[in-house]
Amino acid sequence: MSVGKALKQESALVAAVHPGKRALRKGDRERVVESAAVRVIDSLDLDAQTSAERGNENRWDYLLGTTQSNLPLIAVEVHPANTGEVKVLIAKKRAAEKVLRSELKPGATVKRWYWIASGKTVITRNTPESRMLDAAGIRLVGSHLHLERDS
Repeated sequence: MSVGKALKQESALVAAVHPGKRALRKGDRERVVESAAVRVIDSLDLDAQTSAERGNENRWDYLLGTTQSNLPLIAVEVHPANTGEVKVLIAKKRAAEKVLRSELKPGATVKRWYWIASGKTVITRNTPESRMLDAAGIRLVGSHLHLERDS
């Protein structure tokens, strides 16, 4: 499903949806790696589009529509991956969910929330931080998100 189709027609966000990965900042585009099986249909810079009304509040970076049937709509955050940022990412996700409740059509939901490390990843499996991320439904994927059939 595309981001454009998931948003309500009257949503102000519709005008900011771009084809493919064009809504991603140039440096972030290469961090989302498409495969022959899974492509990005369209994208939305959620951070930029909600900054005016949300000010200094935590804001999630992007929504991506993909060709993957079980994960048609995903959220991507490019952010430093150190232990002190876990609570920030969880707050960003909660804030984005709150915004999207009023912007997405009924039944349209973000199927997966991905955290892409903008630098070195210092969070490892089986740590309190990784368990917090798991409980919040956020997947830390390292420095690149590889879109595969089983992502």
